[in-house]
Amino acid sequence: MKSVRQLKDILGLNTIHQTRNRIKAVQDVIQPYVKRGENNEILVGEEGVTILTKLQDLYESGLLLSEAAEVVRSDYLPEEEDEDSTDSYGSVSFQTKPKSKVDLIDYLLEELEFQRELILNLAGSEAKAGIAGEDADVEAGDKWWLDWI
Repeated sequence: MKSVRQLKDILGLNTIHQTRNRIKAVQDVIQPYVKRGENNEILVGEEGVTILTKLQDLYESGLLLSEAAEVVRSDYLPEEEDEDSTDSYGSVSFQTKPKSKVDLIDYLLEELEFQRELILNLAGSEAKAGIAGEDADVEAGDKWWLDWI
């Protein structure tokens, strides 16, 4: 286990603050390898040192610290799979984002068909219910949106 002072020398940094910034940048990746020692001192295991060394190498190659941290995260953290989701206005559930323009067009056509059926059903139920008030006198010809369907 290496202390923050030892990590400063290993990584070739000038201050302890720089070392703490690097630990914080990849905290979610390095967390299993970090422990607290005497006087609440941060101690990092060998695998954690390897992760920090990779982060520092990426930083020295010209990436920003945040960009280098994203690269390290993508290497060490498992990719999160998208759950089945349905958007709040849509009907179509999808497992992943559309991979191509053709998939996107198919998705949008399916969604458009659902919206069309929804509008037709609403218009039909409105006519059957005989809505009271100003709209009660409206004829089917006055419903301009039906021409678009």
